[in-house]
Amino acid sequence: MPEERRKVEARIKKLLKELSVAQQCSLSEISHFGYTLSFVRQTPEGKLAVVQLNDTAITIDEDGEIDHNSSIVVRTK
Repeated sequence: MPEERRKVEARIKKLLKELSVAQQCSLSEISHFGYTLSFVRQTPEGKLAVVQLNDTAITIDEDGEIDHNSSIVVRTK
């Protein structure tokens, strides 16, 4: 189990390096509510951080703006 947790932590650490400072600040604010960074998507407008809590996905654009009503669809396994 600890090995799996280390892999997850390493993946998240790698994703965090892709975020702008504004995105990192916004993520820090909402992580207190239990949201975690799932992935970063490159869009024509820039990098978009996709953050999830249970089945809810929200996005954070490069300017740090949080979109609670994102139209993004996250596939489940």
